[in-house]
Amino acid sequence: MSRSSLFIIATATLLHLSGCANREGVSPSQNASLHSVSPNTASASEGGMMQRSLDLWLKEEWTPMTKTVPVKTETTKSSGTIQTTTVEVPELKDLEPFTLQKYADKWKVYHENKAKMMEGKPKEPSNIDFVNSLPVIGK
Repeated sequence: MSRSSLFIIATATLLHLSGCANREGVSPSQNASLHSVSPNTASASEGGMMQRSLDLWLKEEWTPMTKTVPVKTETTKSSGTIQTTTVEVPELKDLEPFTLQKYADKWKVYHENKAKMMEGKPKEPSNIDFVNSLPVIGK
């Protein structure tokens, strides 16, 4: 191929592509006829199975187990007796940026609370224990 034919092909391709990009109504998201036949709002609002599962786990397990309630303890001495009162302080919205250390602290609290909750319950068999119990592979 000669230089002139390559130049003509490249110019024609660029003109064609720029013409498609500048034309209105090319985007399917703005096509009213397409939306009347197949609306796209349900897929964006519902989420998939994994997202629903994660949202449920966060709501029912992670948030309650990692929530720390600030407590204010006051000790007063009156007439020879010591009285200790504990008052829950309302939690203020955290305005600091989220850091990895905050996540690690929450993860530690979650596992401590999970271990307390699982105390006394039978332990689920692990895959490592199963593999170690095999006659040829196991230790």
